[in-house]
Amino acid sequence: MSVKKPELLAPAGDLTRMKYALAYGADAVYAGQPAFSLRARENGFKNLDDLAEGVAYVHGQGKKFYLTSNVIPRNTKVEPFQKALLAALELKPDALIVADPGFVGWLRKVSPQTEVHLSVQANTTNYLTASFWKDLGVRRIILSRELRLSEILEIKERVPDLELEVFVHGAVCMAMSGRCMLSNWVTRRDANQGACDNSCRMPYRLYANEGPQCEGYKEHEGEFFLQRTDRPELQPVALDEDTWGTYFMSSRDLCALDVVPELVRAGLDSFKIEGRTRSVYYLSQVVRAYRMAIDASVDALESGDSLPADLKDARHALDFVDGRGFMPGFLKGPLPQNYESTHVEAPSGCVCAQILDYDAQSRSFRVNVKNQFSMDDSLEFMTPEGMSLCKISSLKNFRGEDADRLNPGTEGRVFIQDSGDFSLKNVKFGFFVKRTCPNSGTNT
Repeated sequence: MSVKKPELLAPAGDLTRMKYALAYGADAVYAGQPAFSLRARENGFKNLDDLAEGVAYVHGQGKKFYLTSNVIPRNTKVEPFQKALLAALELKPDALIVADPGFVGWLRKVSPQTEVHLSVQANTTNYLTASFWKDLGVRRIILSRELRLSEILEIKERVPDLELEVFVHGAVCMAMSGRCMLSNWVTRRDANQGACDNSCRMPYRLYANEGPQCEGYKEHEGEFFLQRTDRPELQPVALDEDTWGTYFMSSRDLCALDVVPELVRAGLDSFKIEGRTRSVYYLSQVVRAYRMAIDASVDALESGDSLPADLKDARHALDFVDGRGFMPGFLKGPLPQNYESTHVEAPSGCVCAQILDYDAQSRSFRVNVKNQFSMDDSLEFMTPEGMSLCKISSLKNFRGEDADRLNPGTEGRVFIQDSGDFSLKNVKFGFFVKRTCPNSGTNT
């Protein structure tokens, strides 16, 4: 039985992240157009030269480069946006990801050969809307994250000749797929113009004003709850606080790993990972996890095995990254969002060093230290080919001196014992991972 293998689409916040995403198994990457994507403030692609280098590198790998041009422009931005799009099209990206209906229509007129993908910002939630966009010449729709699995499957069934892309991992917005004005209200940074400051993710504290004679505000103590005054029968909502404050509007992250087999079986076209601002380590582990999940699901279907496929290795890869905690989002389960935690450390360990280069003669690695590790630590060596245990034989600090441990924020050199258990292919994209890493905070 031949099974269609979906595209694994990864974020490219800059050229470095783009290369790691491809090395760890992404079939395609998406990068923001300078000044005109919804990550404009944190976009590592600053100009056309950066984009040209990115497109050339991706095409040299035989993979695809999608340019995210999904700002919702006001009148003053229309002409600059049009000019920027025409210049970007000269670089031959494989598709443009666009949100604004006017620009979809304009692109179909001025460049009908350009493949257009409709951004998640357009909030496509039903088959009638999907069919409407297909008739306007849109090749692929990135479906709203608010859809349940059954709704996604129905859209695919009713509009079978339209490509569908779904988010499978990453941050979830407290508003309808990013259509939020909170950042604009709090800091005058408009999320729909690419300047979101993630106000919903930030910690807040609850204060009481004791009256006009009070100088300033008094900090509350104890537990706090929100109660609907018009619906007293409803359960109060807890405002949980940690040492930093409350994160009432910050949802857990989407993790659709367990739904991947069903999405593969449905014949969906692209599985998308969110995270253009995440670290190269986080990106590498997450791409690696979904690469394994997709491949295992395809293999299981082709061999006639009943679902689910064995995703043990894929789940294990995600055990090495920090996050806000995972949930299946709207895809499955009674609750679409989960706000009960703010930060969940990686249960299996953390990255302790990113490999910068390898010296074969001395069998040593020059590394950028992310978390403290010592001579006594047993490390796992991670490359795109997999993970293997290794043992340190000696360490040198950034001065080239022998050291018992290396500290974060420095460079050093790691010498390992000859285990012969791992491949040094693609070592330039490698990491050393430690099994235990309390209070790391650097895995994201």
